[in-house]
Amino acid sequence: MTDLARLRTERQDDTVFAIVDGEVDPSNARDLGRELTASVPNDAMAMVLDLSAVGYLDSSGVQMVFELVERLDARQQRLAVVVPEGAPARKVLDIVSLDATAPLAATRDEALALLSAPRR
Repeated sequence: MTDLARLRTERQDDTVFAIVDGEVDPSNARDLGRELTASVPNDAMAMVLDLSAVGYLDSSGVQMVFELVERLDARQQRLAVVVPEGAPARKVLDIVSLDATAPLAATRDEALALLSAPRR
């Protein structure tokens, strides 16, 4: 991954929190996607992907998020994405209707609540 984006992960009970800071573009989206997938062990039930600090997210970043949803779903793990209203990444994810595939939340607490709700 390039220096454009940094990934930090934390674990809380059976949920992995992945915090991305920076920019996600063609130079790092594929590597970031692999790192995200690898950061979720088999015993985790879900991931909260926090994109609050992402200042730029292009189509390769959007594709990375959709592919992450698919990979986790295949492993019977869930994903919720945290992006505050008005954030640059939120505008992009709203345009592509990510919330039809994975819940979008404004905060971590909201994301956890959405993950505990029954699947749609």
